[in-house]
Amino acid sequence: MTEKKIIDLSIWMDEFTFPGNPVFQPNGPMNRVEGSNPEYVYDFELCSQSGTHIQGAHYFSESGKKINEFPLERFQGNAYIMDVKKRGEDITLEDVEKELDSVDLTGRILIFRTGHMDELIKDQYIDPKRRPGLSIEAARYLCEEKKVNMLAIDSIGLESRVSQNYEVNVYLCSKEILILECITNLDRINGKEVFLEAFPLKIKGVEGTPCRAIAKV
Repeated sequence: MTEKKIIDLSIWMDEFTFPGNPVFQPNGPMNRVEGSNPEYVYDFELCSQSGTHIQGAHYFSESGKKINEFPLERFQGNAYIMDVKKRGEDITLEDVEKELDSVDLTGRILIFRTGHMDELIKDQYIDPKRRPGLSIEAARYLCEEKKVNMLAIDSIGLESRVSQNYEVNVYLCSKEILILECITNLDRINGKEVFLEAFPLKIKGVEGTPCRAIAKV
């Protein structure tokens, strides 16, 4: 059997910080053991959405499932990559219907490959005029017609450009769709099909955690 190649889709924890989140800064090394051989350990502060992160239904729903309440199987699976060239516009219902009409996404993962995360890392600034988005109509189609398991994007999020109160995120959470944000290196993947893994940290009671997302090709 041919061994699959692993492509790291995760950004470095200090590579980009969303405004308002704590900056990732390891503090150390520290030694907390006795004896003549010191240890080298580090402390750091994290937001649940630091770096590349996976989030579940509690993200925009007080009563929604916490990330630890999803089975591990939900965090991996066959994925399809949809290339998006738009900037400062929503991915529309027409866009996803045209690309995905004949693609079976039942229980699978859809990845939006936009290249936007590379811009964010380079500029260290979110230009509102360039951020991609997902329309509520497209989100409904992907959930109700295509029955996706997870949506992923190489950007800071999936929210519509024209929403007023994060209606797309609220809707996705109501459908218990996992959301994977801030991935990178999608340009290293040829073709449209990959196997994706994005397991959360084993933490109870939160909407999501940083993760090490990888693609196997």
